[in-house]
Amino acid sequence: MAALRICFPRIGMSVSTREPEPMRNALMHLGMTHMSAIARTEPGGYTGVGTATAHLTVRGNRVDLPEEKKGRCKATEQFEISDQRSPEQVVCAIRGAGLEPVWKDWDSGLDVV
Repeated sequence: MAALRICFPRIGMSVSTREPEPMRNALMHLGMTHMSAIARTEPGGYTGVGTATAHLTVRGNRVDLPEEKKGRCKATEQFEISDQRSPEQVVCAIRGAGLEPVWKDWDSGLDVV
């Protein structure tokens, strides 16, 4: 990763919550540009969209849920989250590493009046 950062200094590098906390903390020093916190990994996880159309897939074929489960089931996560820290805890870790966290702060520059 350090070699990639040296060869491509402007490339964005992300580390997700899939990685365990100690690894994410170590990767901060190698020029990560994005770190997530409290990620949802199931389809519709942030909005709940898709709950009404949840279904099973068996051997590549869609199988409808039993009537008593329709509308109450949630999609399963696509991968397990290893780092369960809150955004505030991630910020503290970044600051503790001597780095400055920057939240997505460029939206206001796109506002057209």
